[in-house]
Amino acid sequence: MKSFEKSAAAAFGLLVLAFFASPVHAAKYKINWFLGHPNLDYFEEAAANFKRTVETGSHGDISVEIVTKSDAAQSPIKDRTGPEIAAAVAAGEAQMGHSFTDVMGGMDARLWAFEAPYLLRDYRHMEGVIEGPIGAELLDSLRDKQLVGLSFTYSGGASGVASKREIRGPADLKGLKVGVYGDPVNAAWLDSLGATPVAIEHHLDGISGLARDGKLDAVVTTWRNFERPRLESDFKYVGMMGSTYLVSMTYINAKFFASLPADYQALIKDASLATGRIERAKTIELNESAKRQVTAKGVRSVHLTKEARLAFDAALKPAYDGELSKLLGKKLLERIRATKDGTVPLEVPESLVSHWPVGP
Repeated sequence: MKSFEKSAAAAFGLLVLAFFASPVHAAKYKINWFLGHPNLDYFEEAAANFKRTVETGSHGDISVEIVTKSDAAQSPIKDRTGPEIAAAVAAGEAQMGHSFTDVMGGMDARLWAFEAPYLLRDYRHMEGVIEGPIGAELLDSLRDKQLVGLSFTYSGGASGVASKREIRGPADLKGLKVGVYGDPVNAAWLDSLGATPVAIEHHLDGISGLARDGKLDAVVTTWRNFERPRLESDFKYVGMMGSTYLVSMTYINAKFFASLPADYQALIKDASLATGRIERAKTIELNESAKRQVTAKGVRSVHLTKEARLAFDAALKPAYDGELSKLLGKKLLERIRATKDGTVPLEVPESLVSHWPVGP
């Protein structure tokens, strides 16, 4: 009898463990989230936070599976480019996606505005833009492409120009072959300064080879994207930091989003906004850390004088009056310039706040 009681107790214990280890019910909605980044050090923490928030907040009604290029050889996005990932989400092959805005600019050219030179003052100004009416309009602009924009992130942030020689004014760019992502805004401003844009997209690992073969004299990059592929052997100077910004965005299939109850739509939107803020803070932190490591290896951070900045403004005016206004819209450019600084999100650690005005 005692043996039977022990067996029954053990069986009951296993049932209790199984109950708490398994979901109470199967998810009603499944989100496959395609992340199109070549690396996730900017985004890993934020993506995990989104998954946890949505699954918990929906009491298990929504499950989130994060799919990356590096998951496995059979990853559904392993060999896909950014535009292909957005197209897959628009077609309903996946429910959510995440891509750089230079990629998404093919759907709405206004998303290239973040790469317009010296348009954004610093991270505080950026917060005012992406968390305000302009950001909301840009996110909403994808609806006619069967996508709903959810939030903006960096996955890059403040960018400058890494070069083989110092850039202290507009004339120093003349004649240089400069690696860029390859969109029309890159081409417009570099052409106007006499430089030659070279499209490298987001293939960081190929930069050194191009530099050593004489195909690149400089590259638009962030501190972190300078550090990761170890570009200190190819470029000894980094200047114009904060002249442009590498920005990314999260979006969701419009039909799937409309099928969700209103409270779950709000949950996903709010969680994505919080995720974006976490990621932006993480990006700033990673860039500051990378800057310290890179300059310790002898790379020189080049400071622009006030006079040099004014010289850039004057030299870039023809591009803004011409091609950049055609691409982005004169009204949008004026609205961005007039936008006041935003507040620092609560998710940003106090220790990082001093870095929000982007320095040299």
